[in-house]
Amino acid sequence: MSGRGIAAGGPELRDAMQAFAGISASLVSSYEALAERARLVEEELGRANAALARKVSELDRVNRRLAAVLRSLPTGVVVRDAQGRIVRANAAAVALLEAGPLPQSGAKDEIIEAVARGGALRTVAVRRSALRDEQGAAEGCVEILDDRTELVRITERLHALDKMAALGTLGGGIAHELRNPLNAVKGFAELLERALTGGDPKLARWARCIVTGAAEADAIIESLLAFASPERVKPDDVDGAELLRDAARAALGDEPIHALRLACDAPPFAADRIKLRQALRNLIANAAQAQPGGGTIEVELTRSGPELLLAVRDGGPGIAPELRARVLDPFFTTRPEGTGLGLALVATIARLHAGRVDVGSAPPRLGGAEITLRIPFQPVQTPSNAEKRCL
Repeated sequence: MSGRGIAAGGPELRDAMQAFAGISASLVSSYEALAERARLVEEELGRANAALARKVSELDRVNRRLAAVLRSLPTGVVVRDAQGRIVRANAAAVALLEAGPLPQSGAKDEIIEAVARGGALRTVAVRRSALRDEQGAAEGCVEILDDRTELVRITERLHALDKMAALGTLGGGIAHELRNPLNAVKGFAELLERALTGGDPKLARWARCIVTGAAEADAIIESLLAFASPERVKPDDVDGAELLRDAARAALGDEPIHALRLACDAPPFAADRIKLRQALRNLIANAAQAQPGGGTIEVELTRSGPELLLAVRDGGPGIAPELRARVLDPFFTTRPEGTGLGLALVATIARLHAGRVDVGSAPPRLGGAEITLRIPFQPVQTPSNAEKRCL
């Protein structure tokens, strides 16, 4: 291009360059404004993210705390969806539900029975509350499960104690009223028997029957009085092996028809020797009566931690599960000739020693009943006896 062309285009180029410069300045200004805006938005977004992170952390902390509280609750908590399926349960509820689902009746509050691990029956109180969304529509329910088994057991025991106290008072009064005339009958019958010695043998035999019957009635009255007004225990040093031998001899005599097995694996202990021998004699006699034609009786004394266990097992027909809670009640018996005082007296003696009586089944080798008297182990009172051991 010639110099003339450049000169001719000079003003237009200058104008274009000035316009370009203006546009560039405007773009720079706009970019800087946009960059500042982006920086402000980024800072605001950073603050919002930080606040959201704090909220998330706080919500997570609350959820963990809630989960910890739920796990620690001694009562069971179960959350169900609208179809009744369990969507959440704490540890206490899982322990109750191990054996299977609890019966569902739909009632708001109810008491149900569930079979737990090992076949034990658990009494569970269930309370239900509907779970609703923000609009009030039902989307499931929350169940509170409270294991009332121990409460029911204690309540039943208190009722049994009240009943036994009332029966004891009544029986004690009757026994006192009967003892005097009974002693008169026995005394005159003995005089009549002596007077008839060498005379009519039939009359003498009848007199002996009266004496024997009066003695049996007096023994029943003695048991009734012991049950109605038990004395306090009188602790003494007890040798277990000797206790087993004495009780077995008192219950079965010197030549029993039963196969008797005695086992002692416990150190000497302090207890009321007379009362324990009476309780053990009743248990052995009960085992013998369960096998009138003869059989095996096992008597075992062991120490298990803080307890002494006196177990008597037999090979008889056993005790039906539905009767096990009643056999310790006074005057309850399954034998026509029984008085229902033997096992009740055993339970009374156990309570006097701060113990209890368990009724169950003997091992399969015997197949009968097993009754165990459990009392706290107390060391011997006389230091010189502390070195003795059961043989």
